Amino acid sequence: MKPLSSELQKCIDDCNACITAARICLDQHLGESDMKECHQFCLDCIALCTACVQLLASQSDYSQRVCAICADLCKACADECAKFDSEVCQQCAEKCRECTESCKKMAA
Repeated sequence: MKPLSSELQKCIDDCNACITAARICLDQHLGESDMKECHQFCLDCIALCTACVQLLASQSDYSQRVCAICADLCKACADECAKFDSEVCQQCAEKCRECTESCKKMAA
């Protein structure tokens, strides 16, 4: 297996940052009834970004397609989290946007 390119490593790092931010957002606001969609997006982001990291690290032939879906999901999560004033929601939205951009590059 060849060494990871800097672009690939950046995508892994951005996915991991997104996972962490989504987990913090989820933990902070769990049970708040007005944030059900936010919770679901955060859970989905954690799951898909985790898969994305694993496929990117192994340089799977499927990582490009998973990155494309991950970019779409992270954008949707960012849009949802950005609706809330909470600092952790805003941080999650920012990390999701960064992940969206990295995944778009990997999917291209």
